[in-house]
Amino acid sequence: MTPSFRRFLTGFFASALIPMSLMAQAEPLVSEAKKPIIVELFSSQSCGACPAANEALIDMAETENVFPLVWSVSYWEYIGVKEPYAGPGILERQRRYADSFDLRGPYTPQVVIDGCVQNTGSSPENIRDKIEMVRHEVTPELTVTISGDTVVVGSDKPVGSSAVWLAGYLPGITELTPERGRNAGQTLRHMNLATSLKRIGDWDGLEPERFEFECKAQACVVIVQESATGEILDFGLVSGVSG
Repeated sequence: MTPSFRRFLTGFFASALIPMSLMAQAEPLVSEAKKPIIVELFSSQSCGACPAANEALIDMAETENVFPLVWSVSYWEYIGVKEPYAGPGILERQRRYADSFDLRGPYTPQVVIDGCVQNTGSSPENIRDKIEMVRHEVTPELTVTISGDTVVVGSDKPVGSSAVWLAGYLPGITELTPERGRNAGQTLRHMNLATSLKRIGDWDGLEPERFEFECKAQACVVIVQESATGEILDFGLVSGVSG
């Protein structure tokens, strides 16, 4: 995606919802016209607009061929509602996005599509439009091949240097019910609620490279994200621990 196109789009926007064939074992994930893309939602139990944004994301996961990933943020905790899954690195991730999109700062609900387009989570129709725009952009063809506790990242041609991330998450829908705040007493549904985030290495974008990881969550996703632009080039899903 060109910088000018990214600037144009900036103002817009588990495993149960991804075919089992995509659960990463030894099969690579390659870029295709209808390849699922990652849609991240930064959310909080204390955010009045977040319940509707979460519900919209659940619907998109069923209709738009996307992989949703919900991040809980901690900056609303002053209201008195603890965010049990607002782990280290999540706020830093959102701040990097804010810098990339020239925003004044993090906010909720914020949606980020494949790391290169952001939109308020309160505008699902705009988000759907941006998903389709991003999906049909020409991107390098990567392979993310996962076997056991290793992942091999490669490409059909050189790409920019990239960070390789491991995010743990609770697959499917997780329900939380805050006792205080604007959403007190409501059952809030979250699809693929993230529980952890760790950078497992850096890929130079040239030759295939192997990285080791340990998935301690119920499920994990390996994300290859270009360092300069923040664009998510590809991802692979990992079965985690049971329970």
